[in-house]
Amino acid sequence: MTRIGRDSITAGDIPLQGLQVVIGYGNGTISAWKAADWARFPTELPRAVVDVNATDPTADILDVEKGDATIADAVTWTATKLSRPHTYLPIIYASRDNLTPLFNAQLAAGHRINEHFKIAIATLDGVTKTVQDMTGVWGVQWKPATSTAGPGHYDEWIIYDDAWKAPAAPPPPPAVLHGVLVELPGGFTSPRSSSDGGATWR
Repeated sequence: MTRIGRDSITAGDIPLQGLQVVIGYGNGTISAWKAADWARFPTELPRAVVDVNATDPTADILDVEKGDATIADAVTWTATKLSRPHTYLPIIYASRDNLTPLFNAQLAAGHRINEHFKIAIATLDGVTKTVQDMTGVWGVQWKPATSTAGPGHYDEWIIYDDAWKAPAAPPPPPAVLHGVLVELPGGFTSPRSSSDGGATWR
């Protein structure tokens, strides 16, 4: 299963229809979302918080691109997040051009993809939704704001990892036991079922 995610530095530009993952910014001079920005979205939608300057180890994604966090920052940020209680691996956002130097730096620090970190890849050509090797890929930011102009400018993502902030599974239905009760002395039978482990039958 895949999910549709959207991000924008202007939360109000993101359309709600079809949205399954909200991707917003926890910091940054021009990008940081305020509480009112997050409040715009239904509380049941999973939320991914982006750290643009490697100062927030509680964020979900580190933004590694020109003017934001560096590859060296990504190594330190990954180590910091791994040293803290966490339920999911650190996610590093980078363009395809930066993947090789990012992987080399992480590997030099003993960090291996899908074991110590995940990646979010920017293709942003409006076409490419996957890459040749999808190992450890959390999501792909494939459609840029210039392609999604309309009610507002936002980028669209395909989120591939079902395990990340997955909706809670519904509780299993009570077990139903089926059996046949024999009525004596007539000898004929009548089917019965039980939903409380056989304590009572109906």
